[in-house]
Amino acid sequence: MHHILKILRGIHDEALHRTFLRYGKGDYDGPAAEISVTKAGKVKVKSNYQFQDFFGSILLKLVPTEFLSVSGVILGYEPLDDAVYSTGITVVPFTRKKRTQLYQTALSGTYAKNNLISLYEQIGEVAFLFCNLSAETGWAHKSKTKLPSARKEIPLEDQLKFSSTKIPAGSNFLEELLPLLVPDFKENIPAYFSSLRLVNLYLIDELVFPDNREQLSSTELRLKTKRRGRLHRALIIDDMDFQREHTFIA
Repeated sequence: MHHILKILRGIHDEALHRTFLRYGKGDYDGPAAEISVTKAGKVKVKSNYQFQDFFGSILLKLVPTEFLSVSGVILGYEPLDDAVYSTGITVVPFTRKKRTQLYQTALSGTYAKNNLISLYEQIGEVAFLFCNLSAETGWAHKSKTKLPSARKEIPLEDQLKFSSTKIPAGSNFLEELLPLLVPDFKENIPAYFSSLRLVNLYLIDELVFPDNREQLSSTELRLKTKRRGRLHRALIIDDMDFQREHTFIA
């Protein structure tokens, strides 16, 4: 389950906590996406690195084919060789990268859709899945493969160049997507629209330190400190603008 959906549902688990380890007190860009729909019914999604796996996972569940061509990388906080193998996918051993201190492996080849669905469901919460997915039916998802720096401010338009998802006309992609993407705006979504942009912002107001902080190393303190804050969500549909805010602790 994507971490934004966990916040909206009030779920606070270890995977959500790990998502916020990169952040201190302050305001940070969260997942962002822009959806455009043509008059013929074709759908295109642009998203930043924090949202691209969400759209890839929806594509996998709906694409009308049993095999997809895949290329890309998996970035984990620890080696995930056994976990990936358990999904039915074989990869070269994970190696640690100096720039990110994350463990990385590559994906390349043709994979069964069901194995890829298992990969996204089981590995997506503990790793970054930066994958290009394509099917002969015209469904495609493309993603960059390098994790952006958390310290560098990137304009939203450039963030949205991280990935793109293209869905042919005649699918039920939007019907499946919108209840998961914007459940807190469901009364504001019209039956038809041409463009939708959703921007999430993390407002971290407080660092909640463990009681024994004096006995912990700096690394242990970072791992055990929780973040308390607000998730601000801005939705623009054609010429309509809506705002929501949700509190969370992670």
